[in-house]
Amino acid sequence: MLKPTDGANVFKPSFKLDERSIAILASVVKQEFFDILQRLMEDEIRLMNIKLLNLNSDDAAVLEAHRMVKYASMFYSGVMGRIAELTAIDTYNQSGLGQISNPEVPLYPDEFATPEDQI
Repeated sequence: MLKPTDGANVFKPSFKLDERSIAILASVVKQEFFDILQRLMEDEIRLMNIKLLNLNSDDAAVLEAHRMVKYASMFYSGVMGRIAELTAIDTYNQSGLGQISNPEVPLYPDEFATPEDQI
C-alpha cells in the first residue's frame, strides 16, 4: 500500500492514471471482492449515521460527529464516482468503436439507454 502524500492541491486530483492503471482498476471493479468492499464501506457509513443518532452529548460533540459522517460520505461518494467515471472511459476505449467490426455503434451507459433498449 502506498503512503498518502501531503499535497498542496486537496480539491482536485493532482495526478492522472495511465492506461495500464485504468485497465487494472476496471478489472478490479468487476471482481467479487470489490462488491464486498463496497458493501462494507456503505455499511460503515450507515453505522456512523446510527451512532450519530444515538449520541447523547453536548451540541459541540454532535456537530463534530455530523461533520465526520458528512466527510466520510463525501469521501466515499467521490471515490466511487471517480472509479465509475474511469471504468466507463475504459469500457468505451475497449469497445472497439471505429474499427471495422464496430464502425459506428457507440456503447452508451445505461443512463442514455432508451426504453426500447431496456426491454
